[in-house]
Amino acid sequence: MEYLAEKKMIHRDIACRNILLKENNIAKLSDFGLCCTSDENGCFKDFSNKKFPLKWLSIEALTESIFSEKSDVWAFGILCWEAFSYGSIPYSTILNSEMIGFLQGGNRLSKPSDAPTYIYELMLHCWDKCVERRPVFTDICKGIRIMLEVETLNYGYLSLEKSFENFS
Repeated sequence: MEYLAEKKMIHRDIACRNILLKENNIAKLSDFGLCCTSDENGCFKDFSNKKFPLKWLSIEALTESIFSEKSDVWAFGILCWEAFSYGSIPYSTILNSEMIGFLQGGNRLSKPSDAPTYIYELMLHCWDKCVERRPVFTDICKGIRIMLEVETLNYGYLSLEKSFENFS
């Protein structure tokens, strides 16, 4: 996704259903049928009659048909929610006709029980109503790398600097 953003491409259908796993669990994004190129402002306004995945769309995509890296970031937040919800359908109790009002009212998906707090905070950041406050994919990648390093720094290791008396 970071690569697509660098190439000024907007995927417009980032969702778990479009992630393929290769050997060694390498994830690859697929289904580029809705992909488009952004303009000089980093946006694409779509006036076509294409069908879009409503519950993965950002507020500006839903209300103004404006797509950008930031609308893909919104969808990435939904993808994270799907992954940590073990493939649950987002907004399953919300009717399509209620989505715009639901989101404009500040409502968001709740934290999946198995999602680390920092991942849910990332999701909420991706779903910020203000486009300018949402992260870009480069910052998301950096943040995830840092959090993984911090989280796994002492994972499974015993510090031999401490006295064994502390462990008895």
